[in-house]
Amino acid sequence: MTSTPSVSVIVPTYKEAQSLPSLLSRLAGVRDAISDLEVIIVDDDSQDGTDDAIAALELDWVRLIVRTEDRGLSSAVLHGLREARGDVLIVMDADLSHPPEAVEAFVSALRGDADFALGSRYVAGGSTEDGWGVLRWINSKIATWMARPFTNAKDPMSGFIGLRRETWAQAVDLDPVGYKIGLELIVKCRCTHVREVPIHFSTRQLGESKLTLRVQLEYLQHIVRLMRWKFPGWASFVPFAFVGASGMGVYVGLLALLGLLVPQWAIWQQAVVAAIGAMAWNFVLDRWLAFWYARRGSVLRQFLGFMAICSIPVAVNIFATTWLAGGELVTPLAGLIGSLIGSVVGLLFNWLMSRWLIFHGAHNVT
Repeated sequence: MTSTPSVSVIVPTYKEAQSLPSLLSRLAGVRDAISDLEVIIVDDDSQDGTDDAIAALELDWVRLIVRTEDRGLSSAVLHGLREARGDVLIVMDADLSHPPEAVEAFVSALRGDADFALGSRYVAGGSTEDGWGVLRWINSKIATWMARPFTNAKDPMSGFIGLRRETWAQAVDLDPVGYKIGLELIVKCRCTHVREVPIHFSTRQLGESKLTLRVQLEYLQHIVRLMRWKFPGWASFVPFAFVGASGMGVYVGLLALLGLLVPQWAIWQQAVVAAIGAMAWNFVLDRWLAFWYARRGSVLRQFLGFMAICSIPVAVNIFATTWLAGGELVTPLAGLIGSLIGSVVGLLFNWLMSRWLIFHGAHNVT
């Protein structure tokens, strides 16, 4: 292909040699309508005959890129997008689960008002092949629900995606995990007009499915990363609140345990030891979940600062607990009520002070 193509179709592959001839045959039919279309196959060193299969077809509009480093589906897609020359960029699977004939509808949408296009199973005209198991359907719906903070698209987990070159040029901080690069691009390219193109999603005929438990766990990790990028304040506060609630349970449990193990201790002694244990618990979890961006700081300095800040509402907690106990042995009920009072007073105070004074870092969480 000597002229510059207007449409680039990127196909990431790993051990898909059996599917490629059929895929390229159907894309050749698409070229009857879109003559200036190129196909970029990004193969992760499959060593399954992919290079021989492509060479045998002798198609000058197909480019094969074999990668031996930094392998993975999402990084393969990004590599292909960087190599693409077209003004319209489309990504699809090699296993024929995505109908190549839908490329024309993608191009039409992206040359209209859409800045991003998805091949959708869940809009009018879309469908999935019979035989999809209930568990796979549930998995898809849960994954879609988890993506709701980022897009209203009905099928945001689709791997059949398209975007304009100028949209791709706006991408920042790309850091995908696993195989769902589409959601990453919607968020990091700040797409506002997502068009869903109805497709029939077919069950792969050749090769093996790559939807494993590991892939699903990577998707969960990806959602957490996107939340931290797009909604950093909420991504910090919500885990902080849940950790605080768990710390309250630790505090009450320690009070009850100390009451049984060392009943000779004064009430305030039991409360102080329980509070220190609960604060240590909160520090470990908060540093991991709520203030992830400051984990490289000094652990000792952060711990001492965290303890100092938390000691203010903890003092309220201890006072309330002691007062409610009426000078007698602290009961679990008194500990619970005291903890609730201290937690309500301290939650926002602790989060703001910890964020501003203790766990401040390069990441902007405003």
